[in-house]
This record gives sequence, structure tokens and C-alpha cells, in this order.
Amino acid sequence: MSKMPRTYESLNLPPLTDEQLKRLKTVKGMKEEDINTKDIPEWEFNDPHHYYAQSLRIKKDRICTTIDHDNVEWLKKDGKGYQTRLNAVIRWARMNGCPIEKFN
Repeated sequence: MSKMPRTYESLNLPPLTDEQLKRLKTVKGMKEEDINTKDIPEWEFNDPHHYYAQSLRIKKDRICTTIDHDNVEWLKKDGKGYQTRLNAVIRWARMNGCPIEKFN
């Protein structure tokens, strides 16, 4: 049995059509309360499935580090998948402009 490769190519999605760009521009100009989101299921941060498909496409690096015990316990409290949750937390912080302080 062969092992699955550890690196994957990025998703190369086709460019948006003119119609899709027009729809996005319309939605961007709307107030948040005017957008109907009733058909969108609620998503919980602890649900690892949101990042699962995306994580298959991103190259992984194995690192060794130390993390405060309370943070590890918090990540492990929901059981298996704590490393995926840790990656999701880091990705969320990075994508939301969370500042990184320098400690000496």
C-alpha cells in the first residue's frame, strides 16, 4: 500500500464570470441586515470540517514546539482533532489581523 503524498497543489479556481462579479458587487453594497441568510446553516468554530477540504490542499510542515498546558487542554477538550483546531485558530488569527507581539 502506497502512502499518500504529504504535499498538495493549491486550488486553481477559474476566474469569476461577469455575472458573478456583478452579483458580488451588488451584495457588497448591501447593508448586512438586508442580506437574507436564512438558508445558510449555522457554522460552529469547533467544527473541523470547514477547514478539512482546504487543509488537504495546503502543504504541511511538521514542527516541534511547546504550548502552555491550559491551551493544550482547551484544544483537546472536544477530543480528537486538536491539531486541526490549533491550525484553525492560527489561521483565523492571521486572517483577522490579530497582532503578534514580540516577546524578548
